[in-house]
Amino acid sequence: QSPFPVFKPTTCNYSSTIGTSCNISNRLCDLEKPCRNDGSCITNQNDINDYNCLCSRGFNGTHCEFDHRPCKPQTCLGHGECHETLDLSFFCLCHDGWTGIHCQSRIDNCRHDTCENDGVCRPILLNYKCECLGDSYSGRHCEIPSMKITILKIVSKSFAYIAIIAMISVAMFIVIMDILKYCFG
Repeated sequence: QSPFPVFKPTTCNYSSTIGTSCNISNRLCDLEKPCRNDGSCITNQNDINDYNCLCSRGFNGTHCEFDHRPCKPQTCLGHGECHETLDLSFFCLCHDGWTGIHCQSRIDNCRHDTCENDGVCRPILLNYKCECLGDSYSGRHCEIPSMKITILKIVSKSFAYIAIIAMISVAMFIVIMDILKYCFG
């Protein structure tokens, strides 16, 4: 008697099974699972080593390896949802903040720079914000002058009026002096 057990191959009753308990299928469809992309493997009834792949919609090829779906996993680049059309095309319904055929472009909310008085536009999420330079202006679009600017404008106008009045006064004085000199010698 040998201390090592002797291997005795099991003979299965059905030619399509193998294993010590005859519970493993020896069909290529079951062993290799050759059909990709959720294709169904159909074993040839006449030859267990032959099969055909029944491909899911949008796939073809011997092993369903070619993807012809209009909406593939990255069609909308992760920034939208792909929807198939009747003519086997697609359109992307882009998430907020994205645009383009494949949702490839971020929407620039500052493209129509609406900030006034040298304010700087900053895009934020689905909107924008104007950053007003200094404390001279405020408001959504830096359109509201501060009290300092308002007073400066009033003072500038006042000085302009005073200067005009002073120039007119000097001109009138010179004219009157010339008339008096002419008349009274």
